[in-house]
Amino acid sequence: MTPRLSVVVPFYNVADYIAECLESLRRQTLDDFEVILVDDGSRDGTGQIAEEFCRLDPRFRLVVQENQGLGPARNTGVKHSEGEYITFVDSDDLVPRHAFEMMVGSLNATGSSFAAGNAQRFDDFGAWNSWLHRKIFDETRQATHVMEFEQLAIDRMVWNKVFRRSFWDEFGYEFPAIRYEDYPVTLKAYLDAVTVDVLAQPIYYWRERTSGDSITQRKAEFANLRDRITSAEMVLDLVERQPAYIRHAVHKHLATVDMVTLVEGVGDLSDEDGVRLARLAKHFAERIDKGPAALSSPMGRVQHHALRSGDLDMLRALADIRRGGALGTVRAARTGVPWRRHELVPPNMQGQARNRRSLFRLSGRALYVTTTVADLTWADDALMIRGTAEIRHLQIDGTSKLRIVLEANGVELPVSVERFPAYDSHGDQNLVGYSARVPNSMLAGIKADGDPATLRATITQRHVKRTALLRNVGPGNPSMPPGGWINDTSWLQPLPADDNRLLLRRMVDPARLTSAAISDGVVTLQGLLPATAGELSLTRRWYSEKLSDYEIQQETTGGHFTARVPLAGLLPDDDPDDPVSGRTVWRLEAGGQPVLATGLTRAVTQVVGGRLVQVSRAADNCVVVTDGPVQPTADEIGLGDGVRVITVSGQAWTDLDFPLVWRKLSDTSGEEDVACSVSVDGRFTAAVDVERLIAQSSREIRTTPTTWHLIGLPAEGRPFAVQPDAFLTAEASITIFVLDHQLTLRPHADRVTVEVR
Repeated sequence: MTPRLSVVVPFYNVADYIAECLESLRRQTLDDFEVILVDDGSRDGTGQIAEEFCRLDPRFRLVVQENQGLGPARNTGVKHSEGEYITFVDSDDLVPRHAFEMMVGSLNATGSSFAAGNAQRFDDFGAWNSWLHRKIFDETRQATHVMEFEQLAIDRMVWNKVFRRSFWDEFGYEFPAIRYEDYPVTLKAYLDAVTVDVLAQPIYYWRERTSGDSITQRKAEFANLRDRITSAEMVLDLVERQPAYIRHAVHKHLATVDMVTLVEGVGDLSDEDGVRLARLAKHFAERIDKGPAALSSPMGRVQHHALRSGDLDMLRALADIRRGGALGTVRAARTGVPWRRHELVPPNMQGQARNRRSLFRLSGRALYVTTTVADLTWADDALMIRGTAEIRHLQIDGTSKLRIVLEANGVELPVSVERFPAYDSHGDQNLVGYSARVPNSMLAGIKADGDPATLRATITQRHVKRTALLRNVGPGNPSMPPGGWINDTSWLQPLPADDNRLLLRRMVDPARLTSAAISDGVVTLQGLLPATAGELSLTRRWYSEKLSDYEIQQETTGGHFTARVPLAGLLPDDDPDDPVSGRTVWRLEAGGQPVLATGLTRAVTQVVGGRLVQVSRAADNCVVVTDGPVQPTADEIGLGDGVRVITVSGQAWTDLDFPLVWRKLSDTSGEEDVACSVSVDGRFTAAVDVERLIAQSSREIRTTPTTWHLIGLPAEGRPFAVQPDAFLTAEASITIFVLDHQLTLRPHADRVTVEVR
């Protein structure tokens, strides 16, 4: 019988990863599929692991060939596949259990040529939004097309898609025998498709190997960079006769990503390979339009010129400032000639700039407002918001002016602002810090249950005036912002938007939780429901699956409700929705609207059946019930010995017979770990001397702090980041100054961190 879906999985020497990948496929909720495993000449134990999966599950089939590369291996898999639909999975990545069911279901409903979904990056310690996919898959768009939404033209990966097999065969797609083989095939498919389904839900987890040996991580190799140029030129061929807006999007993307990688590559290669790469890159750069190249970054015009001219001195100078992280520290300088306005010249490129002034000239677009939101707290009668606001590349000093207004209901209302020195995006302390006070009386004027309000900052630095919304909601407290009652009936909830804006939403008499308990295999939830609220439901966050009325036993009296949820209906039998964290999350809703966790100050947690069950809150303050692995949970951060010791405390839940260490986010080896002293008495406390973190922190890159995260290193199983209680994350961070360094202890949604500047 013909399977519904064919899954092609090529592999080569991935014994450390493939079992986890194949297990994520075996657990798919869509069970009518075949997996074509293509052994591309592996020399380690990967083939034996694949054979074992084939022995245990008849849906898995193995094809063996001599090593030819990822593209040809995918082509082999296609030839051996039989499904109505076809998809591709890289052998070190993971697929969430509902992904194929959602993608195929969407195609059945729309008849589109293929479906594409969001993706997340992950490593041994957690997952995060893929920068590129977050921009493209910000919302679901069914039956759309690249001509309607041109950002699809820069979706360059093939593995986050399910193709209709008839569509694939009609156009005879084949992957070229090079690295970066995805983009030419993917872009052509977008151009050929009748319609495409775009899903905002993450349907693919893209591994960032801690070993650093994946194709996309091995950038400083001549063969790798040569193939990148070949792939990019194939893409340029495809858009040569496409509409100008499609061509512009692709050219700008290649200039933003590939062109920068080539510039950095010149500095990392030997002199001989650098010359060879510059020769190849010259032809590629000549095909990139000057306009998109100049718009790709403040130095885009310079990079484009250096590649087009084959100027090795300039390329190496650019590579040096990128490798050292110095580009972000360069300030714009006013030339004194009105039509030139500002130039951006790194110190090591002053010689090149003397005879090429126009190359370094900044456009008005390059001088833009960049803002951050660092902390949100409630005063007696106002919401207090702290962060930074600056005009990128300019030094913000005492002559500058900052105005912040609340934008609500089509009206702008000025708010009170205080300013203070803080670290700017160049790594310097300047007058970029702000504290905005938004009174409750002003917040009460936001239209209830309508579009949320925003805040807009306008900065004037001498002759330059720019404006932008408050965005770049930071990790920690702003990503899990605390809400508050602004009068007897209205609740104001700050929200981080998908595009990282800060939103303010007012709700009148919202459905809310007053207490929660876990006992005897039942989660008991009590709260208040307004008369207009709909029926209570627990909705699986990943898949929008709802528990039935039978499983939620609801009693409502005079607006008060008690809901009893048997845990047997929640626990997924060790088959979690999130393949990285091992967690499944359910949202408590009333008529499709969130029930707010106003009655909780800490998560209600219990170990049940070897799993950790929590009643907690999400970023929008909705009540969530989470099932996950048993791991220590941090619910308190603090300082000891004055400010010389940082402490993290919480529930251990099990015997903590393994070390807890602080590890740099950028460290893949753990060689620079700083061990904690750990005490356990039901609760655990991990303490570390501040000076040890400072001693191991870098000050070479001024624009980026050294970030440490608290890691558990069990003897068996993978390392994990210690997760904070969501309500701890909602509290403000702790900032201290020690030995001329600034340290910020900041709980994220999925880990506890210390940032050292």
